[in-house]
Amino acid sequence: MNAASRIATVALNRPLATPLSYTVPDALAQEIMPGRLVEVPLGPRREIGCVVEYPSTIPEDTTFRMRPIVRVVSPGYVIEREVFQLARWVADYYMCPLGESLASASMIGFSDLAWKARAQYRLAQDWSGGKLTKRQREVATLIGESIFAESRPLAVLAKLSGATPALLKKLVETKVLVQDVEALPAPFKLPAPDVPLELFDEQRVAFSAVEGARVAGAFGVFLLHGVTGSGKTEVYLRLIDRVLKDGGSALCLVPEIALTPQTVERFERRFQQEIGVFHSQLSRREKFLLHEKIRRGVIRIVIGARSAVFSPLPKLGIIIIDEEHDSSYKQGETPRYHARDVAIMRASRLKIPIVLGSATPSFESFDNALKGKYVHLKLTARPAGLQMPCVQIVAMGGAGAMTTPDAGMLSPQLRDAISERLAKGEQSLLFLNRRGFSNFLMCQACKWVARCANDDIVLTIHRKSGSRNEADTEWQLDMFPRPLPTHEAFLKCHFCGQRHEYVPKCPDCGEEGLVALGTGTQRVEEGLRRAFPEANILRLDQDTIGGRRAFIVAWQKMLSGEAQIILGTQMLAKGLHLERVTLVGVILADVGLFIPDFRAEERTFSLLMQVAGRAGRTNMGEVLLQTYMPHHPAIQLASQHNYEAFFDAEMKRRRKVRFPPVERLIALTLSDENLNRSQSEARALAAIMRRLSHRDELHGPAVLGPQPAPVEKLAGRYRQRILIRARQTAPNARLLRAALAEWKAPSSLNLTIDVDPQDLL
Repeated sequence: MNAASRIATVALNRPLATPLSYTVPDALAQEIMPGRLVEVPLGPRREIGCVVEYPSTIPEDTTFRMRPIVRVVSPGYVIEREVFQLARWVADYYMCPLGESLASASMIGFSDLAWKARAQYRLAQDWSGGKLTKRQREVATLIGESIFAESRPLAVLAKLSGATPALLKKLVETKVLVQDVEALPAPFKLPAPDVPLELFDEQRVAFSAVEGARVAGAFGVFLLHGVTGSGKTEVYLRLIDRVLKDGGSALCLVPEIALTPQTVERFERRFQQEIGVFHSQLSRREKFLLHEKIRRGVIRIVIGARSAVFSPLPKLGIIIIDEEHDSSYKQGETPRYHARDVAIMRASRLKIPIVLGSATPSFESFDNALKGKYVHLKLTARPAGLQMPCVQIVAMGGAGAMTTPDAGMLSPQLRDAISERLAKGEQSLLFLNRRGFSNFLMCQACKWVARCANDDIVLTIHRKSGSRNEADTEWQLDMFPRPLPTHEAFLKCHFCGQRHEYVPKCPDCGEEGLVALGTGTQRVEEGLRRAFPEANILRLDQDTIGGRRAFIVAWQKMLSGEAQIILGTQMLAKGLHLERVTLVGVILADVGLFIPDFRAEERTFSLLMQVAGRAGRTNMGEVLLQTYMPHHPAIQLASQHNYEAFFDAEMKRRRKVRFPPVERLIALTLSDENLNRSQSEARALAAIMRRLSHRDELHGPAVLGPQPAPVEKLAGRYRQRILIRARQTAPNARLLRAALAEWKAPSSLNLTIDVDPQDLL
């Protein structure tokens, strides 16, 4: 083997422009392949990376000295070729380093799970003691005796054989001890089966369109645009059933792990087989074992959040994106991919259909459907004659329009409606997309507002759990806007999570006239407990639901009816099917309308439509939208369930400003600890792009900015924003790459590239 053929390029999970080159020792030559994880030296340290190319095409006469790959990590694990190629596309389209894209696409990241993932080890059948020390041979022989012949954890083998962990590790490295791939978790216990529901006409049309494309082996994007409760999931199940019967596998994405319990339960009941659940909160061991089950065909259906789009399912036959409009499909850190768009690219490469389901499609998807790029499938009604819930707008702020805050920001209409449901044994769902107790703390004298020291973010007031006996009436909520006693509260930044001391007086002017303004779920909960002391109230937000298991417990309470009043943030708006919920109350429907982002009204409308759809899944439902902006188009049209009218009205504004989906954006964020440096470097980069753009014979992209980002300071760094806008992404990307080749930034400055941004905060 010549020198060139023994060189491999390795991508690290670092912001490096290109992979690094390493020599391959003879002992590793047979194990190295693209997609394999290896440990390599980097300066004085060692890091884990992914082999990108082997043998490398680097010439033999390369003059610089290369260092060798140290070892293969997570033996037996490899990023499958199809997923590997998809990660390459992600790196190119989203303009991020290949190593960071591959680390995101790998089910276990760049991790060494040799000692963690496969807990069982046994003696290799073809082991030999040729290069072993005398003690190593003795231990191997002892392990090979019948009493130790079965697979056991390394710790048990160490105890039985008297060997040190270091000696056993050496036996694993030399493949005398091998990991037992059969040592997977206990067999899956089947739930009670369900019976497929009869499809109504619109469902049959949708099913036939997608199934026809699949049978023909044709790629197609199908927008399943169905009102809430219209039976989209039943269409998904029928399509997946056909794929499984043909020996294929299926991938279903949901926007958040909060939705996985009910989705997995329904899929397991229908298909009577184990469903793989993949998301970021799984441990690395759980991810590895899931990978093994997928690779071996034990699991043929994977349900998961954003990162599940890279699940290495063999014979993938269909992809489902439920609630495709949801912004959580967009990753907030590098690589800043959108799972919906990555899934579409994956489906196109495999020549399989992909279904995008939503009651409120993203503007990009609906625009593509109107242009004929996607097939538009409509479900305009709920099955079994069920009607859409009746929506009433409740104007707040007028005389008699609302009670005092001791009722938890409940209007008389909403309060009476909750009482009526409690009397009937039905559930009420209340939605407020603000957590905490109050939104901010302000000095009445000088207008000082409490802000985070690291971020340009107003601090939210939180009550300490268990800080006050609910029966204590000395401090009343109706003394609004008096702040909480200082010993009962703290301030919290919802960006960095840092807690701050609750101040008793203004640090600027020394006055004690501080007021707590605004309302969050914590304050509403206290008001509800006063108004309905006998009711079982369940609050769901990031402060009460810390992870997947906590949500499963909460989900069981909701499903059983134990929770009579369910209060929460946007996790309640995303696809939950609760048959006992007949009332939905939106505490403040206009809370997101004036966020400084061009999608604010679209998101508000979508949230209202989605949360309203939780009502009346089996009986007639009622929705009350409390708002200070009762005549706003987003409020009015959401109350009418009129998506098309809202889309038409909002698109008129988008066309004027030429923002998505009219044109495409790349958002650049430049940040530095020095404000002047961030501003000057942003101006320099924008000037280069404008000069290059003007030279474009096809009239290059528009360069907007720089301007301070809406949240100007985060993590102690000052942020400047530049936008690149054009009809297509490719011209934007060409301009940016040309500018970056010319621009020389100081090492202190960070540049974030966000292709097709979902927000501009």
